[in-house]
Amino acid sequence: MKKTMIALLSILVSGLLAQDVSGLIQQADDTHEAKQYEEVFSLLKQAEEMDAGNFEVIWRLSRAHFDFYDNSDDEAYSNEQIYKALGYAEKALAMKDDRAESHKWFAICIGKVGIIEGSEQKIKNSYKVAEHTLKAIELDPEDDGNYHVMGRWHFILADLSWIERKIASWVYATPPDASFEEGRDFFKKAITLDPEDIRNYVWLGKTYEELDDEDGASNAYKTAIGKTATNDSDRILQKEAKELLEDL
Repeated sequence: MKKTMIALLSILVSGLLAQDVSGLIQQADDTHEAKQYEEVFSLLKQAEEMDAGNFEVIWRLSRAHFDFYDNSDDEAYSNEQIYKALGYAEKALAMKDDRAESHKWFAICIGKVGIIEGSEQKIKNSYKVAEHTLKAIELDPEDDGNYHVMGRWHFILADLSWIERKIASWVYATPPDASFEEGRDFFKKAITLDPEDIRNYVWLGKTYEELDDEDGASNAYKTAIGKTATNDSDRILQKEAKELLEDL
């Protein structure tokens, strides 16, 4: 009888714990929509303390640290945050490699870390970025963010300097196969899925510039400027779009 009561109590506590964690995750998602990143992080850390092995908490913590990275002008702080984001992304990928979120945030974070660590590491990491982003697209073809990442991947690698291309040839027999044309198409696909995301238009404009399409670049920058900015990152992008438009 005693063992039965203990077992029932354990089940009850586990159920209440699961409900509490689920509630915190829902609050974090709602707060993330409002761009309140500090509160998002606080809610997710509470959930992690209650259930450190919860996949839904872990991948969101990767996103939370990335949001800190993406919305700071302090280079040292940003770098610290992206490495923390990568740590959680690696953990999420090890937990569930059949989820788009695992591949998405690992790809994003490993790409940013490569840029921090220099040209050789950027090129080495680029293969992982493409591999995992394409897997994320396969698992969730409706997430515009993954198409944006692939657009950036093509843009950055198509824009490698001469010395970076030499490094690529040293690192790999065949350098990454990338083009501005494919980058343009990925950004356009991202826009069809989320026409309000300012970053897609800014990067589409940059890509049009590389393709010597001044009208396309101008239209993309003007659209970016006309969108509603919802956070500091958006405002920085719009400022950049204005400067790029003036320089056309």
